[in-house]
Amino acid sequence: MPLARLLLCFIQCSLAAAVLLPAVAGATNLPAATQRFVSGTSDAGPSDSATPHALKAGIERLRTGTWWEANRKIRPELAQVGDLMFLLPLADKQLEPSSDAIGRVQRLREALRSHLTRAPAGWGRLVAQVRAERAKAGDASAVLLADALVNEVRYRDGTDGSYYAPARFFAESGVCKDFAVAKYLLLRDAGFDIGRLRLVSLAPRYNNTPDDWHVILVVQIDGASEPLALDSPSAPNAKRASETANEASASSGPSALLGAILAGREPAGAVLRAPAGPLTAPLSRSGQARRPLATVFNEQGSRSFERAAPGALRRASAAGRSANAMYVDEMGESWKVDGSATFPKWRVAVDQADARAKPVPAAGLIRVATR
Repeated sequence: MPLARLLLCFIQCSLAAAVLLPAVAGATNLPAATQRFVSGTSDAGPSDSATPHALKAGIERLRTGTWWEANRKIRPELAQVGDLMFLLPLADKQLEPSSDAIGRVQRLREALRSHLTRAPAGWGRLVAQVRAERAKAGDASAVLLADALVNEVRYRDGTDGSYYAPARFFAESGVCKDFAVAKYLLLRDAGFDIGRLRLVSLAPRYNNTPDDWHVILVVQIDGASEPLALDSPSAPNAKRASETANEASASSGPSALLGAILAGREPAGAVLRAPAGPLTAPLSRSGQARRPLATVFNEQGSRSFERAAPGALRRASAAGRSANAMYVDEMGESWKVDGSATFPKWRVAVDQADARAKPVPAAGLIRVATR
């Protein structure tokens, strides 16, 4: 009898293997996209759903927009780039990233590695409350809360060039880049797709203003007409409403209110009663909307929107010699000087003949020659 039972068990196992093995083998041979669907995961970012219409609209904004020149580089305004920063991939295989962009991505990754090993005390409370706000009221409300929470850290100038992880930032304070990194990591930890998060490097408008660089976080929200800009406080010029005179005199660290939230004595929503810094705003209505944009990036890579200023005077045709002078940049794009202000600015120049020859004029504007 034991031998008969053993034989029966062997037959049953053989039949089960005959049925299951082909199914397992078939699953291992599925295309990568199908496997992601079966497993319930997806790495599709915002650019995957980009429509030709949205991309064309973004290029048209660049074609008709103002490009600021500073130190022989020209850059479009932040609001003119708009959602194009999400529609275009961060890592373009045909372009070599600029040294500035590479450095920013590396510093962000270093901050992320540091953050994964050590977070500020009470950080988990912030993450949990931002996540709860997202579940209750949606992405926009959660982004507003995260922005207000991080803006409760005091501003302190004179930091080194590294990107502070939140643990260091909460202890020592920091500047705009450190506020932006903390917001990025807070939203990342709260479950936001990093494909919808862009750190934005804004350049000076004029020559010889090297200290005028600024970094903010931009977030793409489902259903919103445009991305949201999360700006940071500037150098302190007034105490927060929630602080006493002694507290306001402190040079670094979280405000008294944020300290209470980190310790669990106050709910995170208390920061919305008396915001310490600029509130979240749509890109076109933010305080940085007209700033020249140099680079957008996150931990996955970067994309530069700056290019060398036009230099070569374009030879005019006989019919157009009386027109304004046009210049050509290194990518072959034609430009004309925008004389509407004292400081140098540029606009794309499109001949009627060129417009007929090119269905989408100035599409080369997204093919930025970087260094």
